[in-house]
Amino acid sequence: MNVTDSIRRMCEESGKGPVEVSYAIGRSKAFLSSALTRGTIPRVDTLAKVAQACGYRLVLESDTDKIVIDPE
Repeated sequence: MNVTDSIRRMCEESGKGPVEVSYAIGRSKAFLSSALTRGTIPRVDTLAKVAQACGYRLVLESDTDKIVIDPE
């Protein structure tokens, strides 16, 4: 799953729209909707904030290790 599809899924599963998530992370109401429409990928720290706003956490995982990225 690519990043924009992941963001859409997090929003859908959380019951929050892109505008609500944008406000929750301190961005303009059009920020996330615009990014999804253009297919642009947010920076990792912004992606971590989006995940947190939707009730998720950003995790990097290998076969032997797991790193959780905190948005702050």
